[in-house]
Amino acid sequence: MEANNTNRTANRGNNNLVNNTVVRGFIATEPAIHNFAEASVIRFALAVRTKSTSKKSGETTSQSSLITVEKWAKNTNLTSFDAIKKGRLVEVKGTLKPNEWTAADGSHRSRIILGARSVKEVARPASQMEPKAEAQPEAVAS
Repeated sequence: MEANNTNRTANRGNNNLVNNTVVRGFIATEPAIHNFAEASVIRFALAVRTKSTSKKSGETTSQSSLITVEKWAKNTNLTSFDAIKKGRLVEVKGTLKPNEWTAADGSHRSRIILGARSVKEVARPASQMEPKAEAQPEAVAS
């Protein structure tokens, strides 16, 4: 019983500070792979859409955004990059990470990226599937 109380006390105030993010969207750019001695990284932009409805007017609006995603893998296990292709609908699970650098002009730059633990292809809803070509009648030989 005391161990549980101690554990709760140690975590008090930190219960909502978990950095886990799950995002679904379409891969918007051709993924770029960079290989290093023991690991490789794949980076791509994920297009996501957020819908909101005005409480006053009831009007629904949507806004699209691009999120930079990067996923690291050991060079012995690069099969996790196989599903990452432009145009695919994927679900990305990971953590938000700061990315800082100095630009060529000497200015300090920063952005938030999504560091992916997993990237899985998601089946598209039927409403987003391309229509299938209708079967053409076969020509009858005379």
